[in-house]
Formats: sequence, structure tokens, C-alpha cells
Amino acid sequence: MRGLFGLIFLLLCLGAHAREPLTVIYDSGDTLPLEPYLPKRAPQEKTTVQGANRQSPFNLPITTPSMQPGKVTATPKALRYLQRPLFLVGADQESRNWLVEKREQLIRIGAVGLLVEAKDRQEIEAVLAIAEGLRLVPASAESFATKLGLSHYPILLSKEGWEQ
Repeated sequence: MRGLFGLIFLLLCLGAHAREPLTVIYDSGDTLPLEPYLPKRAPQEKTTVQGANRQSPFNLPITTPSMQPGKVTATPKALRYLQRPLFLVGADQESRNWLVEKREQLIRIGAVGLLVEAKDRQEIEAVLAIAEGLRLVPASAESFATKLGLSHYPILLSKEGWEQ
């Protein structure tokens, strides 16, 4: 019975809006605050783009040292944990051409992208303009590129493997 009340409470919490006060249906007196168990968030700093007054939510330049532009061999390696296809591109001309060619396909399959190499804000904006209609986030892929053995981009990763 206690589990049922907990489940109902959880469902109410998930459906409630952040600004609405919570409604307690049952309180056994054994409840504890959740805050001590959550990781502490560091205050986020906004970095300025070199030579500009605009604020940027990422550090420039964006680099992925283990990757560079180049040809990728299609690899049927199961990546079952990928919920959506993921593509990696840089700001180089080869990546831009690939993005123009594959843009409609990437939109159709619901792919999300990482811009893994960019020197400055202008390069980011140029690639974002080409990727209109796609979700593209400027971020390094270094943390997982080496683990997957990725060395070249542009590349499309999916549950079936990767391809160019």
C-alpha cells in the first residue's frame, strides 16, 4: 500500500509544473529532503568571444584533438544505446559540403549533431546556417571519440553503426 502512495506521489510530481506547489497526498513522517543527494551545480560562467561583446555559452575554440576531417569507412558496429542518430561535423569545407548533401536525410531521421571543430563564432554561425532545421550543438567529442575509435569526421552514428 505504501508503494502505491509513493507511485501516485511520483506521478503527480512529474506532471506538475515547476512553479506550482506540490500537493502531498501521504506523508509517513519518514520523508527526507532530496537536495543532499543531488550533485552540486557549479555556477556557470559566460565566456566572451574573442574581440566581441557578445556572450557565448561555450569556450572557443572548439576542438576534438583525436579527430580530423577525412574519409570514414562504414562500420556495422552496434550502438544500441543511441536513442537518436548522432552526426559529427567540423567547420571545414568538407564537413560543410557533407552537411549540405545530407541535411534532408538527417532531418528525416531526426539526427542530432555536434560541431566538433570551430575556431571562432563566425565559423559556428556559418555551419549553423547550413544546418538550419537540425539541432546542432557546438561541443567537443573527445570524451567518446577515442572510446569508439573515431578519428575522422563528418560522420553519422546510429544504432546500426557509423557511415559517411
